[in-house]
Amino acid sequence: MTPSVLHVLPHPGAGGETYLDLLEPMEGFSFERVSLTERRGPLEIARGLSRARRAARDADLVHLHGDTVALLCAGLAKRRPGVITFHGLHRLRRSGGPMRRALALGLRRAIGLARASICLSESELADAVPLAGPRLRDRLVMIHNGVGDPGPPGDGLRERTRRALGLEAGDVAVLYLGQLEERKGVLDLVDALGRARGSGAPVVGLFAGDGPLRGEVASRAPEVGAVALGHRDDAGALLEAADVFVMPSAREGLSLAVLEAMARGRAVIVSDGPGNPEAVGDAGIVTPFGDLVELTEALGRLAGDSALRSRLGAAARERAATRFGAERMIAETRRVYERAIS
Repeated sequence: MTPSVLHVLPHPGAGGETYLDLLEPMEGFSFERVSLTERRGPLEIARGLSRARRAARDADLVHLHGDTVALLCAGLAKRRPGVITFHGLHRLRRSGGPMRRALALGLRRAIGLARASICLSESELADAVPLAGPRLRDRLVMIHNGVGDPGPPGDGLRERTRRALGLEAGDVAVLYLGQLEERKGVLDLVDALGRARGSGAPVVGLFAGDGPLRGEVASRAPEVGAVALGHRDDAGALLEAADVFVMPSAREGLSLAVLEAMARGRAVIVSDGPGNPEAVGDAGIVTPFGDLVELTEALGRLAGDSALRSRLGAAARERAATRFGAERMIAETRRVYERAIS
């Protein structure tokens, strides 16, 4: 009988769902998903926990996603073999003082109940080691995110998408793709785009995504030569239309959006927060988080140098293919599942 895996997410959408989509081709397991909330509302959590407990009764393995879910649902890993993926340790990393100490104790308990805890980057592993302590260190495993090979773009896809977006031939399209929230640094990118255009760079910003800052991004976008696209289901087409991809976030696990941009040969700018510098290595530009001068300068350099964009794009594509393939990620995660169940 095929063993079943229950994935427990904090909410639908965003990177967690993309991560699960990548694992779907894994042979030898069946998968089910449940979210603790539908609209990220705290009052939904009690109902979500009840749904997760019911679904876990029939699962052979429970996979908890994110540190919030690990804290709330650690007990599920006590009843069934459990695996955790931290996805950036966002709740822990944004906390301090007594709250951080309390979260650290809760996460140590969750690590102890689970049979394995997956870190997506070396920086995340470094943060998780003190949580586990010497006794539980061997339950931590590092598995980089991966993305599939997008293959060659469809005939005319770039040109059609750029026309639909209103881009001119000389425009350098700068794409952000993800949640519009404070930790992602999206307002820094808005400011940097305005400064770069003021210096003569032919940049046009494209903000694809939803979130609490959507209204502010939409209201400020026209003044800096940008467009707020809202939620989009055509990420591949947008990446093909873009010339530069920017993810100026304070922290990530290992951004799948960055890896997808690299796999499509885009020149990439990321911040130096945990996670993404590990993704781009020397195949992209890394700027200090929140440093508008450095981000503006990077946008200007890429906008004015098509050869540099091409070189970085080619290096990014090669790095994504050799180090961050989806097949490697699936195989390594499968081994974790097999060990956890056995």
